[in-house]
Amino acid sequence: MTPRRSTPGPAAVLTRRASLALLLLAAPLAAPRPAGAEMLNRIVLRINDRVATLYDYEKRKAEFIQETSHREQDPAELRRIIQQAPELVYKDMFDELLLQSRADQLGSEVTEQQIEASMQQMRESSGLKDDRQYAQALQQAGLTEAKLREQIKANLRVQEVIGREVRTKIKVSEEDLRKYYRKHEDEFRVPDQVQLREVVVPADKVPSAAERARVAGEVRRAVAGGKPMAEAAEPFRSKGEATGPNDLGWVSPGDLDPALEAGAWKLPKGGVSEPVSGRGGLHVLQVIDRREAHVKPFSEVSAAIEAKEQQRLYRDKLTAFMADLQKQSLVVAQPPQEAAGFRRLLSTGKQEELPTLTPAGTAPAAPKVGAAAGSAPADATPAAPTGAPAPDAPGGLPTPKPVDTTPPPVTPPPAQSPVVPPPSPPQ
Repeated sequence: MTPRRSTPGPAAVLTRRASLALLLLAAPLAAPRPAGAEMLNRIVLRINDRVATLYDYEKRKAEFIQETSHREQDPAELRRIIQQAPELVYKDMFDELLLQSRADQLGSEVTEQQIEASMQQMRESSGLKDDRQYAQALQQAGLTEAKLREQIKANLRVQEVIGREVRTKIKVSEEDLRKYYRKHEDEFRVPDQVQLREVVVPADKVPSAAERARVAGEVRRAVAGGKPMAEAAEPFRSKGEATGPNDLGWVSPGDLDPALEAGAWKLPKGGVSEPVSGRGGLHVLQVIDRREAHVKPFSEVSAAIEAKEQQRLYRDKLTAFMADLQKQSLVVAQPPQEAAGFRRLLSTGKQEELPTLTPAGTAPAAPKVGAAAGSAPADATPAAPTGAPAPDAPGGLPTPKPVDTTPPPVTPPPAQSPVVPPPSPPQ
């Protein structure tokens, strides 16, 4: 079996958040061309029947460095990220080939209808209302529509793999949720709270301390006498001598300025404070309601517990899945010397002094612009290594569920690495 070249996989698509809005972030960078086709053809990574060459690695690294330089404003942080780029980029290719090879073994197929649906959703979420804007976005990103379709197809194949082999194994029963609730009761404890509204006599509008005290005192007496706070403040508000009433909502101990908290916390429901000096002027506070400390009932927090537990299980099962996939695969890694330490990311799942890594031991990806691991020039076709094992037969595997074609949401790009992020946890 002839090994397959690295095609744009999860790194090429997932790191872009499947959004053309992000494709507008930077111009494409020409792929580096090491001297001679032999250098370009050198295979630096093989997983089963998929391979990546030095050309793929150098091109992807150049794109990552360009995008990081475009995005990161802190020179020290930029240097630190770029220093780690070789290992991160190689780890990205490693995860990509693992997942795409598994998709091959499962016989993953993506229909044209699924690709069309994804592209349409992507255009709508990116605000590309007409074909002219769409074509401009592609041009500025250095992409053709055919290349983009190829990337989306690779993304959907990975979604199917994760859906079949990770998501289907995530089960959370109600008893599991209740056990968590009983064990972590303090997480759901609500402290004493008061619901407040206030009127402020601003110091910048009423410079005289004596006049501020007079206005605040009249407002307080009117509210204490039964007038609604808005009605009590109206004569002064129309002259700019008072603002509000402002609803402060439910506040807990420590939420307010200490002076305001001291003035309001001892009041009963419906009580009105004496004028209290605070930020901006004199404050008159009224307690709308009070509630004692309590633990939220299970019915109120069960959905949040379920989401949290699903995320935890997703991380654990995805980490185990990626580790097992590596053990079961034929892996021949011959990284460039600068990326020789990539295995520390595979074994530890984290990087020193970088933000928390995502499941499967990979760092959240920085969206990349332009083509992903590209094809080498025509004269640089890689030699086919021998002895590639046949893919696992898909017979006996469950029928694939329809691939979720919903593109990931567009979010500000994190200043991290291009390493493939796993698909989002199940909702």
